[in-house]
Amino acid sequence: MPLAPFRRCLFAAIALLAIPGSTVSARGDGPAARSVAAQEAVVRAGDRAAEQARREASRVKFGHADLYVPTFFHPVGGTYDLVVHFHGIPSLQEDNFERAHVNSIVVSVNLGLASDAYSDAFRAPGSFDLLLRQTQRALDQTARAPGATLGRIALSAWSAGFASVGAILQQPGVAERVDAVLLADGPHTMYDATHHVYQAGMEKWVRLAQSAMRGETLFALTHSSIQTVGYPSTTETIGELLRETSVDKVPTQVAGPRGMRAIYESHRGSFHVAGFEGQTAKDHIDHVKRMSETLLPYLRERWSTP
Repeated sequence: MPLAPFRRCLFAAIALLAIPGSTVSARGDGPAARSVAAQEAVVRAGDRAAEQARREASRVKFGHADLYVPTFFHPVGGTYDLVVHFHGIPSLQEDNFERAHVNSIVVSVNLGLASDAYSDAFRAPGSFDLLLRQTQRALDQTARAPGATLGRIALSAWSAGFASVGAILQQPGVAERVDAVLLADGPHTMYDATHHVYQAGMEKWVRLAQSAMRGETLFALTHSSIQTVGYPSTTETIGELLRETSVDKVPTQVAGPRGMRAIYESHRGSFHVAGFEGQTAKDHIDHVKRMSETLLPYLRERWSTP
């Protein structure tokens, strides 16, 4: 069943992902002003160092995808691990991986705002294998992993990008090759009756959660508290996932990054869920901007050994 209601993305303004930060200023030229100026000079120097590090990283664009090789990346045992992320400007994942220090290649795929575009792109068998071959060619261009072959694969998504992950997991023989799935403020599904979640749309996520509970894969999700009309919110969809897997919500009041505030957590084996407050576009964007603190640590821990 298509996800037609989600074609109109939660926020058209999501394309404007950069939220300006605030600056500190002081009047006059007294000690306070000089102190602030000195602090700002340190910040600018740090920014320049970060930008230099970013320049030393490697990037290759191909089709709708952007490959990024982190500054610290190195192949292990003649292989490289790969994270394919769907939806969100590439610089966000560049920053996330630099902060989280996950030793892997990351490919960001952007196909617009509608979930249908993401599901349609990977509906055909072999479409994901094609992306992997293109990724290998792009990586070879960087000369950062000479002779290395593909190792572990993780799928990652924010917002509408979940539809690509769902489509890929349904391709014959692909789910068995995916070691981890990370979803930031996703997934969504449909109603098949008034406020009744479409069960067939949940099956792939339930199978994945059950695999993660056994420790065979990693499945980690976050969601906001944004309400939706005509289709289940991420709160409802993930709530149904927890119900079908009999995993309890544990209430919490943990302050997270960017002012995010968790309202519950659920953990069993390698299945992890965190629900957050927030019903604005900023709250939605926070989930992709802070994957380095919310989701990627699970992957870093899992992939810390060959």
